[in-house]
Amino acid sequence: EGRNLVVVSPGVPLELPIFREAERRGIPIVSEIELGFAVARAPVVAVTGTNGKSTTVELLGAIGRAAGRRTEVLGNIGTALSELAEEVPEDGLLVVEISSFQLESCTRFHPRVGVLLNVTPDHLDRHGSMERYAGLKSRLFEFQNEGEYRVQPLGDARIDLLLRPMKSRPLWFGFADPTGDGVWLEGNTLRFRFEGRSGALIRRDEAALPGPHNTENMAAAAAAALAVGIPDRAIAKALREFRGLPHRLAAVAELDEVRYVNDSKATNVDALKRALESFTEPVTLIAGGRDKDGDFVSIRSLVMERVRHLVTVGEAALKIERSWPDVPHDRAATLEDAVQIARNRTQPRGVVLLSPGCASYDMFRNFEERGARFEAAVLELKRSLMKARR
Repeated sequence: EGRNLVVVSPGVPLELPIFREAERRGIPIVSEIELGFAVARAPVVAVTGTNGKSTTVELLGAIGRAAGRRTEVLGNIGTALSELAEEVPEDGLLVVEISSFQLESCTRFHPRVGVLLNVTPDHLDRHGSMERYAGLKSRLFEFQNEGEYRVQPLGDARIDLLLRPMKSRPLWFGFADPTGDGVWLEGNTLRFRFEGRSGALIRRDEAALPGPHNTENMAAAAAAALAVGIPDRAIAKALREFRGLPHRLAAVAELDEVRYVNDSKATNVDALKRALESFTEPVTLIAGGRDKDGDFVSIRSLVMERVRHLVTVGEAALKIERSWPDVPHDRAATLEDAVQIARNRTQPRGVVLLSPGCASYDMFRNFEERGARFEAAVLELKRSLMKARR
């Protein structure tokens, strides 16, 4: 009673009775994102996608700061947009990570630049189908006008179809010259074209971020930065210096010529696929956790090519083992056991990779705790090896 607006926090299902009652009474329902957007003075760059959102928004934050602009990274990654939107001046930059849950209740949001990194199966337990999930991702662009920009991957047929009706101006990113405006990898050089200007940004081997998926993240961030007027020199500086985020292909240690890598943030099959594509060395893979209805069979050929031994853990262990029956495997009771098994199974010049392809909630509070436990187990292994060799 007495309410004239309902603000929805991310992750709260719109099917709850309180929202039905608000609709019955004609009370507007808005997302927290739209509340913040309504009072924002600085241009908003919004990033969505199944994987790579956090890395891309943090990289955009680094790019904005390299250009000397006050830049805040907000949204699904931590601080709400509505908390700081009024504080950032017109010449600043608001970079917002947006999930499908947040887009579910957006009806007016139209950022200066919207970025869609990728769309692969995830959160289907919430959204019901891939079609609905993909449709929610496209909502980021639905209310944009002709003077605003959308950044999208080159050669993705699903995304092309989703975004074709949108009014905003396309900027492309990928591994080939898009012929239109955008950022792409040509040989070993990240190149750009934007509104009559073109040139090279950096050599790919100058950047610290590993893997082809991070090439896409860098190209997408650079394209978005160009669209909000950031000079290419500042973009190049940030691309060279940005070191990435924890739990995303993070190097932990090298023991007996074996690298240990923490990719705990790989909570779905596509993220696991992208991790495996980042290595040429033989991989001992630690995978498993709470299944999100992942199609592990779909990456069987890649697993056969890259993985020499599999160590499974958690609720999805049996499903993963059955999906890749030709890969030698062990099953571990704990993550600490998995690290010990992986150490024994991995030859010099190999990689022990934690890239679960699953959620963490069967054994841990979140992916951060899972990654921290993996790193602690590796460092304990390092201490024990050093002690034994004294």
